[in-house]
Amino acid sequence: MVRLLGLTGPIACGKSTVSALLAEGPEGWPVVDADKIAHQLLADPAGPVHRRVVAAFGSGILTEGIIDREKLGKIVFADPAKRRELDKATHGAILWAILRRTCALMMAGHRCIVLDVPLLLKFPLLRRLFLSAVLVVVVSPEVQLARLMSRNELSEEEAKKKIAAQLSAEAQRKLADEVIENNGTQEDLRRAVADFRRAAVRGWPASVVCVTLAAGLVAGAALVKAGTSAASAVGCLSLAAVAVCMA
Repeated sequence: MVRLLGLTGPIACGKSTVSALLAEGPEGWPVVDADKIAHQLLADPAGPVHRRVVAAFGSGILTEGIIDREKLGKIVFADPAKRRELDKATHGAILWAILRRTCALMMAGHRCIVLDVPLLLKFPLLRRLFLSAVLVVVVSPEVQLARLMSRNELSEEEAKKKIAAQLSAEAQRKLADEVIENNGTQEDLRRAVADFRRAAVRGWPASVVCVTLAAGLVAGAALVKAGTSAASAVGCLSLAAVAVCMA
């Protein structure tokens, strides 16, 4: 059986720490990190994602020829329309890279794989068709605000804008299969992750997952080259998965 765990949660709630704990040790689960994928795509000036983002936002977001994520972030967090434009330029390529790396890990023999995707809950079809479960990491609003201000050296107003640009913790909690509350100490969090790993997460037959992901890759390659929006990409990938699983 193959277990594909979707990991997500609001900003400054400890998702990255949970990801590291899940991957820890000889029995750790490998992680496909969507943030790292996005950073790599944006940092490649010869790549299609870099070109599309520069075309959409102008050369003012560049520093020494490379997209400056801080400059870009200030634009998209201040304007929801600009954020949607960025999503359209990047999400299709990110999703395709996630599928490709997941396939590679499965081919290497891994049967428990973590997909660390901050915007995972925006894509219900992806969750329903590809993932065994969704784990959400949350904290109280007060703890979230304090951690974000401290970690990113932001004013209260700046931190609140970043938090408001994402799905709330309560909205994400409702869509989760499992929730980890991260209001305590690091040792509390370590115990919670250990308990989760010991619990049985349902899985899919490896043959079904392999064929489904392969179908997604074939459909996704054409969509990424065309610069298709994330919503359209997920819809088409999911339809391809359904067709294969029903065949």
